[in-house]
Amino acid sequence: MAKEPSRLAAMSTEMWLAAGGGLATLSFLLVAVLQPSIFDPDPEWQASDGCIGGLEHTTEAGVKEHYHPNLKITIDGEYVPIPPNTGIDQAGCREGMRWIHVHDSSETGFTKLHIETPSKMNVPLGAFFEVWERHGGNSPALTEDRKFDIDSNGISDWEDYEITMKVNGQQNSKFEKYVMEDSDDIELTFTSK
Repeated sequence: MAKEPSRLAAMSTEMWLAAGGGLATLSFLLVAVLQPSIFDPDPEWQASDGCIGGLEHTTEAGVKEHYHPNLKITIDGEYVPIPPNTGIDQAGCREGMRWIHVHDSSETGFTKLHIETPSKMNVPLGAFFEVWERHGGNSPALTEDRKFDIDSNGISDWEDYEITMKVNGQQNSKFEKYVMEDSDDIELTFTSK
């Protein structure tokens, strides 16, 4: 009596390809649901050092990307204004503009950040704080390990404040590492513990 082929041996090439495609799709979906952060872009911190024009920069790379996220910061219910011209004509970028800068300030709401880079970059929110720190005085900053330091005392604000962040009205937990996109409305709220 002749032996019947097993079901696996009887599958056609098309069936094997379909089964493999289904398994790959299922694997992708599981990773996307269980660990979505694996698809997040890596922040490019060097964006805070870039300069358009200026006396210290003799080679001009040109601006290929130009977009505008918006930022609003409150501490214990009080609005924190971002000074106009933050990132413009700073040390290391005299008579030029940092790749992340502000032209005008808002007295009550969101301030438009200008991001102008020579190529598509993943510019994190924290990079703007590095630029803002160079503005001088008690400007908000980041600590050495790139944590918010809104009062420029060299100590991470995570010890003194409950910090929340919304992007376009949705809670977001990426904070300093959040890669900004065009037209984002980013709202940072610091509440004393």
